[in-house]
Amino acid sequence: FNVESEMTTFLQTESYVYHLQKDLYIPGNILFSDRYAMKITNGSFTSLIAGSATQNGYVQGVGSHARFSFIPSFLQLSTNQVIIADQYNHCLRYLNRNSNQTDQYAGNCTHEGNQNGVNALLNKPRNLINDLKDPGQVLISEQGGIIKTMNTTNRNVSYFGKVGHEVYSFIQENKTGNLFMTVLHAVGVFSYQTKTFTVISGSTNSGFQDGPFSEVRFDGPISLSFLNNHALLVSDLHNHRLRVLDLVTNTSSSICSGEEGRTDGNFSTCTLYRPVGLLTLTDTVYVGSNQRIRRIEGKLGLLTFIAE
Repeated sequence: FNVESEMTTFLQTESYVYHLQKDLYIPGNILFSDRYAMKITNGSFTSLIAGSATQNGYVQGVGSHARFSFIPSFLQLSTNQVIIADQYNHCLRYLNRNSNQTDQYAGNCTHEGNQNGVNALLNKPRNLINDLKDPGQVLISEQGGIIKTMNTTNRNVSYFGKVGHEVYSFIQENKTGNLFMTVLHAVGVFSYQTKTFTVISGSTNSGFQDGPFSEVRFDGPISLSFLNNHALLVSDLHNHRLRVLDLVTNTSSSICSGEEGRTDGNFSTCTLYRPVGLLTLTDTVYVGSNQRIRRIEGKLGLLTFIAE
């Protein structure tokens, strides 16, 4: 990393920014979940799309009339179609960006269960991504480290594999299809072919330590993002840091001091307060945290999204 790179404040918001994506509906904006709400921003102005950042529940409706019970992730199927993981309502919700109308998409909202098929019941769905190896389906993680697939044409849900740990977040490598995951105080890889999980860094014990992967300690790793085809960025919630995992040298380094705060500055002096969501866009990293979206822009040199 270039030592001239700095962490700056991009946006102040109401609560926690859990997930961020480049907005496909309005180019130049960022679409993000703010606890129980879906919002967009360009950094200067923010608009509510659906839900409420401070009030949870279950209501199908338009815009601010809708209610969710925590949104850890979402997926844009097209410019105007968004699927939302409504974790504690045990279902996936559909958001029409043309009307901001919400609807049930998969699962039976407010009814917890473990039933596959076109009439699936879901158990606290948390993560939702396009399957790069099979564009006709999405991958879903549920309570208990269960990974499922869903066909986006008929919404048929099928069992894919089990991790053996609670999965906080995952992203997929393009070439192999393998899933890099955060679990309790560790980062690992779930093989797309063998359906086996291997810890690559961290431990069941919490703490803070950089260096060789075998010695690294996290305290609540949440989101991941590829910096390039040999480096991962991890939000380390309770260490108030971003961790950079070099997959060639198998070593970890950190961004920000680890002091709890919201101070802008270079990588050794900046402070973060419970970083969660991550978004990498070519030469910029956006970091969702408590009441802020922070930004690292332009000088990292590593920020080329994995494409191999």
